[in-house]
Amino acid sequence: MYNERVEDFLSVIKTIPSTSSHPDPAAHFEIVFKDFHKDAKESNIREVYADSFYFNDTFKTFRSIDELIPYMEETAENVTVTTVEILDISRSETDYYLRWKMVMDFSAKGRDIHSVSIGMTQLRFNDEGKIILHQDYWDGAEGFYQHLPYIGYFVRKVRDSL
Repeated sequence: MYNERVEDFLSVIKTIPSTSSHPDPAAHFEIVFKDFHKDAKESNIREVYADSFYFNDTFKTFRSIDELIPYMEETAENVTVTTVEILDISRSETDYYLRWKMVMDFSAKGRDIHSVSIGMTQLRFNDEGKIILHQDYWDGAEGFYQHLPYIGYFVRKVRDSL
């Protein structure tokens, strides 16, 4: 099966400059994500992200801050709690990798949902220390879709049959 988003990422990543260094990638990331519900505000997002970048959180892909800001603000408004705890940081020649635990509380179709999941974010920073590459590696079925009314039943059935 052809996955356009994967092909796009593999093409784009070749064009994004490597990170030379960053003093504290976890603290920088946490400006928005430590308490996402509270901190996903335009001023924080602009502090963390460059004007142009590649962003993929497994749900959406964006290339500019003017697209990202309303998405993050709306997402933050639609959750009661979303916190991210950084568990580990790794560094390659080009990127930082942050392994994290995310806790989400939200409502869907009148049902309160509590989700705990783990994931990883691949980051690159520009010379000003702002994010120019954000690629999440996170199981959206485990962390989100399986908890939804109606669709969650089918996600769990497929998962359990594998």
